[in-house]
Amino acid sequence: MSGIKNQERLEEVRKRLYERGAQRPASQFHNLVRTIEPVRTSWQEPPKPIPIPIPVAIVQPVQEAPAIQEIMATQKRKKGYRVKILLAGLAFFMLAIVISSFFMLLGAGSISGENIAISATGPFTIGGGEELQMQVAITNDNAVPLQSATLIVEYPKGTLSSIEEGKALSTERLSLQTVQQGETINVPMRAKVFGEENEEKIVNVSVEYRVEGSNATFLKKAEPLRFKISSSPVVVRVESVQKISSGQETEIVITVVSNSPTPLSEVLVKAEYPAGFDFSKSLPSPTHSQNMWLIKNLQPEKESKIIITGIVIGKESDVSAINFTVGVPNERDPQSLASVFVTAKTEFKIEQPFLDITMKVGSSEEAEIAVEPGKRSNVIIELENTLESTLYDMSVEVNLSGNAFSVFEVSPSGGYFDPSKNTIVWDRSNTGVLEQTPPGEKERLSFSIEANGAVSVTPQVNISVNAKARRISENNVSEVLVGTAKRTIKVISTPTIVGVVSHNNDLFTDTGPVQPVSDTATTYTVSLVIDNGSNDITGALVTASLPAYVTWLNKVQGTGDITYNPTARTLQWNAGSITANGQTYVSFQVSLLPRVLQVGTIPTLINEQRLEATDRFTTTKVRDTNDAITTMLKIEGGADEKSGVVRASGSR
Repeated sequence: MSGIKNQERLEEVRKRLYERGAQRPASQFHNLVRTIEPVRTSWQEPPKPIPIPIPVAIVQPVQEAPAIQEIMATQKRKKGYRVKILLAGLAFFMLAIVISSFFMLLGAGSISGENIAISATGPFTIGGGEELQMQVAITNDNAVPLQSATLIVEYPKGTLSSIEEGKALSTERLSLQTVQQGETINVPMRAKVFGEENEEKIVNVSVEYRVEGSNATFLKKAEPLRFKISSSPVVVRVESVQKISSGQETEIVITVVSNSPTPLSEVLVKAEYPAGFDFSKSLPSPTHSQNMWLIKNLQPEKESKIIITGIVIGKESDVSAINFTVGVPNERDPQSLASVFVTAKTEFKIEQPFLDITMKVGSSEEAEIAVEPGKRSNVIIELENTLESTLYDMSVEVNLSGNAFSVFEVSPSGGYFDPSKNTIVWDRSNTGVLEQTPPGEKERLSFSIEANGAVSVTPQVNISVNAKARRISENNVSEVLVGTAKRTIKVISTPTIVGVVSHNNDLFTDTGPVQPVSDTATTYTVSLVIDNGSNDITGALVTASLPAYVTWLNKVQGTGDITYNPTARTLQWNAGSITANGQTYVSFQVSLLPRVLQVGTIPTLINEQRLEATDRFTTTKVRDTNDAITTMLKIEGGADEKSGVVRASGSR
């Protein structure tokens, strides 16, 4: 019926289009404008375009008849129905695939993960460093085999292989190939586990498999195997003082004892220092940085000791802690721990110095004292009990060292000097007042020392004072307290300046008579030489002046820079830096014109020379002077003993 109706509507549309006398829709016209652009003949502003109107008719398109629009809408609706039917078919097809796959893989009739049993059994406790022996069982109760089955075991951090020495185990994969339907496979696994005492560890076990007819990989997990570390493979003891003064040097002794029935290898000890701890040294030396020590081998029931020396700095009542961790080094990063055996720590409580130690070298309390060569120094040590309780059995030990220390130059006042150890000791056996020191009381000790003058480079003597005493604490426990102080005696370098005069010494050509003659000019070559002492010096500067009858000839040869001021008649020689025991020189030429009044005298060519420099080792100023240089030539060089005496003109 719908086709007949559509045909009738088309006939009606044709009739309206071709019927005589039908009204024609009115057409609308618009005027089009054509623009003529004149050609420019210059770079001036272009002329404006001249519009020329041209009437052009524009006919609007005839609108479509309503019947045609209705037919097209009907066709669109039919097309939408077809798309919906197609999408519904596709959805049904996909749902059928999903449902069939579900029944094929998980249904009771084919294969299901519920039909796979996997379990891991092992001990509930185990000693750290011992071998963990566990059994993994996989049972396939499905009607089809498990293909490409792989057993996956994930060990706790720090586990090592029982087969390959030192190899870290993280995840181990073992190929099982095919597990047949109804088959049970038992797999024994072994590994060395580590950890702190009573620490819980977990081993995760799973099996990965495929089934025939599918490329998908499936995973079945077992209940994790949980166990505890019954004992640590090592025991760590830390020994140190509990109370300490700020700036005091102290020793920490770490003892690592094997608690394992088998030898341990590659045991890493790591320390974490607080901000106020300044590491000085350790025995043995650290294997990395200043806080790691590697024990290569530790036999059962054997021990290894590490002695750390450092200085604790902080405010009174502060508590500083050093944490120690012992364990297995990481295979990829040897400076980190893969597993921890045990942790330990020691704490220091900062308190006011129990002994106020004052040490003077001469009159100086500075940490570094500069002394002149050959000078004997008196060292005074004052100890004051700053506590409110009495100190007992005080002992004071002075350690002497340095390249300029000589056992023959030590003179203690009381006490005992041991030349084999280079120490001076005062205690109750040789100094009775140290047996008991009440609160606020002072004790004074002294000795003298001289640096060895034969040392040619940077001579110094190091003095270190260690004081120990015992007190009874609040809970009647005996405590040993320690105090320290250090000083360094440095020997100052002694550079010297020497002046030499010559005539015709191959440096310059000198003229004039020798002996000098009044009213006759004679030229001389003057050489200045600096001989340095035991330390490097820098900024060496020599200054001098010329008498009025001496003329500067501006002829110079040697090292450094030399300048002359003709107004002030002064010269400056900047010799710069000179190494220890080194030498430098400069030579220049001057002219002498003696007067009649100088007949019979020995004129001065260069007035007194003054040397000033900085000792790099002691950071002190060093100085030296040299007497005036005259016209007298050296007799050793063949000169006459009157070579510098002025004689009158015409005389012989």
